[in-house]
Amino acid sequence: MKTRIIIMGMVLSFALPTFCQAQSMKDRFKQRKELLKMNKDMQGEKTSKESRKQAKEMKKEGWKVAPGALSLEQQIERSSLYQNMFEEDLVTPMYVWGDASTTAENYDAGKMQALELARLNLVGSIEANITQIVENNRDNKQLSAGKAASVVKTLSASKSFITQKLGQTIPIIDTYRELPNGNVVVRVQTFYSMEKAREIALEVVRGELEKEGEDLGDELDQLLGE
Repeated sequence: MKTRIIIMGMVLSFALPTFCQAQSMKDRFKQRKELLKMNKDMQGEKTSKESRKQAKEMKKEGWKVAPGALSLEQQIERSSLYQNMFEEDLVTPMYVWGDASTTAENYDAGKMQALELARLNLVGSIEANITQIVENNRDNKQLSAGKAASVVKTLSASKSFITQKLGQTIPIIDTYRELPNGNVVVRVQTFYSMEKAREIALEVVRGELEKEGEDLGDELDQLLGE
């Protein structure tokens, strides 16, 4: 159990970071190498009965994993773990995620398309979760409803900026199945730290509000849970 906790801690440290747009190919190669090593370290880890059951059903439907990736059982286990981690309030998720499936002529093309769609869905998830944080903080801290509405409106209009600042995300679920006509369906699920997402949202919203001549000061920090 102790070994599992240590390995999962490593995964949380490395598998969900963000990378700037100008990240060098050398850094990307190093990060990829680290991820493959962690996958190898986790190959012998046990999975829950429920994860094995879900994986069995998916395999019957023809789902497979690419060489070097974790098994379906382990991918499902990790996904479940991340989805059920919460911050101290036991309400706010510690991670947000985006799912996507796409059909293409081959795995590589399908994965590229699926990752882009998952990225868009991830941004939508960030918006929904941070909007909930704003509304909760407005009520709990008795902050201005008008200012909270302004933050939510600005957040919704700034999704493209948030997308640009996300950098690279790494898929937790990465699986595919072949169709009778030779095409491939690829499904991915990517996760992102809520803490980092909140930092990005704070930066983007503050910048956009300042452009409009509005400065919420400390109240913006409180609304976004900083």
